[in-house]
Amino acid sequence: MAEIRMPKMGDGMEEGTINVWLKKEGDSVTAGDPIAEVETDKANVEISAYESGTLTKIVVAEGQTVPVGAVIALVNEPGGTGKPAAGNGSAPAKQDVLPVSASASSQATGRAASAAPASTSTERVKASPLARRMMTEMNVDAMQVTGTGPGGRIVERDVAAFLTAKPAVGVTHPSSSTSQPVSQGTAGTDKGFVEIKPTRMRDAIARRTQQSMQQIPHFYTTMVIEMDRAVAMIKELNKDNPDGKVTVNDLLVKACAIAIQRVPEINSSWTADNTIRRYHSIHVGVAVGIDDGLIIPVIRDCGAKTLRQISTEAKTLIGKARAGSLKPDEFSGSTFSISNLGMMGVDQFTAIINTPEAAILAVGGVSREHVINADDTVRIASRMKVTLSADHRILDGVVSAKFLNELKKVLEAPFTVLS
Repeated sequence: MAEIRMPKMGDGMEEGTINVWLKKEGDSVTAGDPIAEVETDKANVEISAYESGTLTKIVVAEGQTVPVGAVIALVNEPGGTGKPAAGNGSAPAKQDVLPVSASASSQATGRAASAAPASTSTERVKASPLARRMMTEMNVDAMQVTGTGPGGRIVERDVAAFLTAKPAVGVTHPSSSTSQPVSQGTAGTDKGFVEIKPTRMRDAIARRTQQSMQQIPHFYTTMVIEMDRAVAMIKELNKDNPDGKVTVNDLLVKACAIAIQRVPEINSSWTADNTIRRYHSIHVGVAVGIDDGLIIPVIRDCGAKTLRQISTEAKTLIGKARAGSLKPDEFSGSTFSISNLGMMGVDQFTAIINTPEAAILAVGGVSREHVINADDTVRIASRMKVTLSADHRILDGVVSAKFLNELKKVLEAPFTVLS
């Protein structure tokens, strides 16, 4: 009898919630088959069986939260009876299906959409976890959506196509946050405030940022970088390839990778046994704001990739981050991070280090400013402020300054990133 345990899916994950079982007790499973959808503090992720056999017992029911490593199901080896032990008490599991016509009232009261009884098997259709969530949130009748996935399974693109074709028919747009008020004033007893229960993601952000600030001795160095040549280069690149536009953020990722190659101390972390671990590969995390907070998808091996490869990969990862479909290995394992608020009109800020990394770069907007030259003449230039937050256990001010100077050299002579 093999035990299926709650896997650790990403840095900082401590627990997970079973959203839906894609297999039911008695089903045959093959190693690698998706068997359940799990909600973590960063995303909803399908987990796969790592043993073949029969799913004999579901230990953790849908909606339950358990710590990483907890047993969630049992799989009998091939040739077993495939039947769970009598009186196991496990909750019946739902399959990878969505009921037709999930009513808005059942959503409003928080009942699972699949709780609606189905009179025939034709009233239940196959759908991926993300497609199922989209249909539930948008109040879409699954029977009206044509599935193009394997075996007619409804996938994300099918729901998106349906919503584009019928944007106004019975669609209720979800709110921008899944947080629910837990206490508020009523008529005659208004307390003057509302208490909001944080989402799992917001709770994780609170825990990790507090841990970072308490355990890591942060210090900050700021530098101004002239961006005229970089902006001009990006315009030229995009003129030649309008369908795959490069952004300032893409250029920053590549420039940081080059600067890290020149100052490798930046690409380090402090381990639990009080040693410094320096990484050979450069994996850059890019902070992406989403409805519930933020997530940091990771562009791997940036030192070995071209600017256009980084740009293409970044667009894909950012799109998946906003759709909630990132896989665990796509938002974990970064060795350096970038947080860019320049597009929001922010001039300068400091960022909290994304543990266990040694540093994170906070990027402000590019603005046109008057600059006094060495001969006291005045010119107008595009300038950008960047601030490096660094772990003083690993880095000192001199190393941080070296890194920023190398970053400045790359961005002020940007065609080096194309070589």
